[in-house]
Amino acid sequence: MRGDGLSGAADGVGREPTAATVREDLHEDLREDLHEDARARRRARAVTWTVLGVIALGALVEAEAWPVTAFRLFSTVRTADGASLRLVVTGTDGVRVTVPMPADAPLAATSHQLAELRDLPTGARREKVVAWLRLAGLDPAAFTSAAVERTAWTMDGETRERHEHGPTTVLAQVTL
Repeated sequence: MRGDGLSGAADGVGREPTAATVREDLHEDLREDLHEDARARRRARAVTWTVLGVIALGALVEAEAWPVTAFRLFSTVRTADGASLRLVVTGTDGVRVTVPMPADAPLAATSHQLAELRDLPTGARREKVVAWLRLAGLDPAAFTSAAVERTAWTMDGETRERHEHGPTTVLAQVTL
């Protein structure tokens, strides 16, 4: 037996395979390969149609199922109007100072918590304001009170500068 996988050598007699048996073995191998390729193509089509179906379903029901959809990323329209929050402290001499929150300072990373300040107990409010003042490099002892103010603004389309307008709303007041 030659052990080469050809059907003529599989009979154990040791005869050389004929051209017909070699051709038959090659055709059988080719049929198996084609069958496996067809199965892989069917599987790929099924996966593709499933993914497209999930995306279409998400679009129809307007579901935000990240990472499949990101509709919110592209579906909101920015306008020139907005609102900002700022922390304003009043000094012992009555002068009001807006606490600086530069984008590269640690204070900017927690500035989103300004809106939540009014929901905190009085002691926790004071602790946060004192911490923010220290981060801004201001001495908390130099101030008598702090307030979180909300101000509406409109952005100029040409200069990209914000212009405040309307009344300022005090969201939270803290005595220092």
